[in-house]
Amino acid sequence: MPNHIVRERVDEGDWGRLHVTRACCGAGVCRNFAPELLAEVSPAHWEPARGERGDIERRGLAVLEGSYDEGSFTGVLRQPRSQADLEAARAAVASCPVHALRLSPPAARARPAGALGAPFRTWPRRIEDDVWTLGHPSDKNFNATAYFIERPGGGVLVDLPRPSEAVFRFLEEHGGVRWIFLTHRDSVRHHAEFAARFPGCRRILGAADVNPRGDEHNEATGDVEVQLRDRPGPMTLEGAPLADAELAGAELAVFSQPGHTAGSICLLYRGRFLFTGDHLAYSRRLGHITAFRLQCWDDWERQTRSVRRLAALAEAGHLRFTWLLPGHGEWHRLEGDGGARAAAVELQRAVAWMERQAAGHVPRHRFIPWVQSRTSPRSLLARAVRAIGGEGPGSEVWVLPRAVRAHVPDHRPEKDARALLRASLVAAAALGAAAGAVWLAARAAVTRRA
Repeated sequence: MPNHIVRERVDEGDWGRLHVTRACCGAGVCRNFAPELLAEVSPAHWEPARGERGDIERRGLAVLEGSYDEGSFTGVLRQPRSQADLEAARAAVASCPVHALRLSPPAARARPAGALGAPFRTWPRRIEDDVWTLGHPSDKNFNATAYFIERPGGGVLVDLPRPSEAVFRFLEEHGGVRWIFLTHRDSVRHHAEFAARFPGCRRILGAADVNPRGDEHNEATGDVEVQLRDRPGPMTLEGAPLADAELAGAELAVFSQPGHTAGSICLLYRGRFLFTGDHLAYSRRLGHITAFRLQCWDDWERQTRSVRRLAALAEAGHLRFTWLLPGHGEWHRLEGDGGARAAAVELQRAVAWMERQAAGHVPRHRFIPWVQSRTSPRSLLARAVRAIGGEGPGSEVWVLPRAVRAHVPDHRPEKDARALLRASLVAAAALGAAAGAVWLAARAAVTRRA
């Protein structure tokens, strides 16, 4: 069945209805807050690798017909059936950075959503042991998931939630913050606020992602205390080298993993929790670890080499982890005992998938118009993009590099050539108009001199 869609009978016990609009841009954060309700959509043009279709059917990841607009990356597995489902749905809605997820009110006999309080009132939540996911995502960090490792003498804050007294109070009650680990340049907003609230803490960021002056997209990070340079092997939080054999006994270890951005870094805690930022995430649709090809800002081949380094460490028996905890995309607990062999298998599958994707990167000046055309469809920019791309599904995809268009669910390859022709005609007309204006100005100058 196209897009692996199923139909669902509307239950009389209605607890609200979820729907995903075309504003959905693939951040995937919402699926962590309601994993039983939401799942990734299989693009209509998707050609699975050998065995992948069977894996998806075995896991039963079938989104509901009519639960999402064509082009959305996320669909609805099932609608809410209980108050717990309604609470999860509300958190998922609040976690979407582009407000693409909509929740209609529940039936009159169900408890009204307004009586449930704020969507993240029951967060933070413990993942396992002393590792927490904080909830309370910040739209300034594109709602990336933030985590906290509770430790004596001050814990580790991995990326940053929205600052609030509730979040500050939780962190203070759980030992305070000794380290702020910033996985990459896109998740640094609020770093100064958290550093001021927890004086003496040390911030960590990849040196290549440090922005001394700041810009319209990111805060200045020139004052970050620890700026880690790229190195092939693991290191401490301060950047001192760690021997591969020391990983098994290291409480905290850092890996330089450039590719998504030039300074992306990952954090391993006690050989059980791997915090990856936007470098790696999990796809239940594919059944293995993946990376965001559509959101690769630096270089895809470089990112693939970075993951190969992780895979080599696991193959040698040095790297193990049980939990994969990303900033965007789905988190995942690996099956089995969390040993190095299991980690190696997972990372090898990720590398094999990454090697099948086209090389290159996605410039921000091409990605941002694509996002804005979906999130603000009535804007002048969106109308201009559709005037060139045509109406209907896939009308914005032409602004993206050719190498990544297949990763957009509503890509229509047959539209590419027509969009290119229209763009060429618009450019030629603009050049002609500019040349005409220059000629007229020159002619007027000559006339005045005469």
